[in-house]
Amino acid sequence: MRLEVHAREPFADGHRFAGTGAYEVVTATAHYAVDPEAPAHHCVPDLALAPRDDTGLVRFSGDVEILRPVDGGRRRLFFDWGNRGNKRAVQYFCDAPHTNRPRTPADAGNGYLLRRGYTVVFGAWQGDLLPGDGPATTSTSTTDSSRAGSTNSPARPRIRSSWDWAWWRSGTS
Repeated sequence: MRLEVHAREPFADGHRFAGTGAYEVVTATAHYAVDPEAPAHHCVPDLALAPRDDTGLVRFSGDVEILRPVDGGRRRLFFDWGNRGNKRAVQYFCDAPHTNRPRTPADAGNGYLLRRGYTVVFGAWQGDLLPGDGPATTSTSTTDSSRAGSTNSPARPRIRSSWDWAWWRSGTS
């Protein structure tokens, strides 16, 4: 994995959190490379259809945003794989308003994680999201048309959603 940093800026207008100090926001892209032949990756649908680089690896990237103590903190990491790309850790653990772009003092809420010196990392993992309203997104490659069943088009997952209406109508859980 390679981390490409795009920007660093003060968080919460440079507010110093008790016991930890000031935080900064690091905006970056994580570049990944995986071996589609590795046994651990056999469960990934259509990975064998993804194009490979000269070393046989499949490459993709994802958004990363890091809230980190400027002075080092306490060397604790809270990793947030947000649902649908939404950054929720600070909202839930610091009683803060929801935002996908935490920058202001209000976005820190009560500062619970920050006063304890945690580095908070928001990482993208879902390849079916579109940018907008600041969710963490991933960029996947196109499938390889030389492989069986391929369409040489952007990789787009099929999503199936279902609801048990009988359960809902009965009012039982």
